[in-house]
Amino acid sequence: MLVSVVSLIISFLLQGLMSNYVGYIYSNFSIFSTVFLLINFVVLQPYFVSDKKFLIIIIIFGLLFDITYSNTFILCTCIFVLVFYVNKALLFFFPSNIFTINILSILSIIIYHCLLFLILRLLQFDSYSVIVLLKVILCNILVTIVYATILYYIINFLYEKMNLKIIRD
Repeated sequence: MLVSVVSLIISFLLQGLMSNYVGYIYSNFSIFSTVFLLINFVVLQPYFVSDKKFLIIIIIFGLLFDITYSNTFILCTCIFVLVFYVNKALLFFFPSNIFTINILSILSIIIYHCLLFLILRLLQFDSYSVIVLLKVILCNILVTIVYATILYYIINFLYEKMNLKIIRD
C-alpha cells in the first residue's frame, strides 16, 4: 500500500510540475502532457484485489486532482472511477503485462479526454473543436506509453524486491 501511495503522490506532483512547465492551453500542444495520475491508476490496478480500497484511493487522489489542477469538484474523479470499471472489465479478459498496461493506459487517456470533451460541451463550459480533442489525444500518446512503461517496471521491481503482496480486503 505504501508503494502505491508514494507512486501516486509522485504522479500527482509530476502533473503539477508538467502543467507549470508545459501549460495546458489548447492552442499550444505539447508531447509532454498527459494525465499522469490516471496512468498510475492503470498501472496499480492489477496489484489490488480489493476494489473498495482502490476506489477509496482513486476518490481521494481524484478529488485532490480536481481541486488542484482542474478546478472542478468531482468531474475528473467520476471519470477516473468510470475508467477504473472499464479497465477492470478488460483486465478480466487479458493478462496483466506491459503490453496490456500500455494499451489500457492509452485507452484510459482517450476515454478521459473524450468524456471530458463531451461533458464540457454539454455544459457549454469550455468548448473546443473535435480537431483540438484529437490533437490533445495524439500528443498524449507518446508520454502515456513512456510513463506507463517506466512506472510498470519500477512498481513491478519494487513489489518483487520488497516481496510485497497484492492488496486484499
